[in-house]
Amino acid sequence: MTHHEENALAPAPQKKDLVKTAKDFLGNAFGGKNTDLSTAIEEFTSEMTLVAEGLSEDQDRLSRQNDLLSAQQTAFEEETLRKFHDVSVDVGELNDRMDVLQNKMDKLLKLQEKKQKKAEGLSGILRQATVLAAIVCGAWIITTLINLFQ
Repeated sequence: MTHHEENALAPAPQKKDLVKTAKDFLGNAFGGKNTDLSTAIEEFTSEMTLVAEGLSEDQDRLSRQNDLLSAQQTAFEEETLRKFHDVSVDVGELNDRMDVLQNKMDKLLKLQEKKQKKAEGLSGILRQATVLAAIVCGAWIITTLINLFQ
């Protein structure tokens, strides 16, 4: 054999080693069992189908829970808006009542000021009448004293 022929024969044993190594790898990957490739694929496919079905059920369950939470949130928002509306109406009524009470208070203050001015007017008149009476009495006394000494 020539050197060239030896080199040509050398790759063939490497290919056999590569296939044997891949076969050993697959055999070790499936627990070291000596199963054929189609059985392994069938087992893998059935297990992946089971996992996919489980994931689908989980996704359906999560979707139902999401729908339930969404419905609860909507009900909560509607209840909150209704309560806010009720409170707004109550606040509006209270504001109206406060405006009415403020108007009544203003009228009462004006009436009190008028009464106070009137009372001040009456007391002023009374004060002036008292001063006038004092002047008249003083004049009478002075006139009487002058007549007495004459």
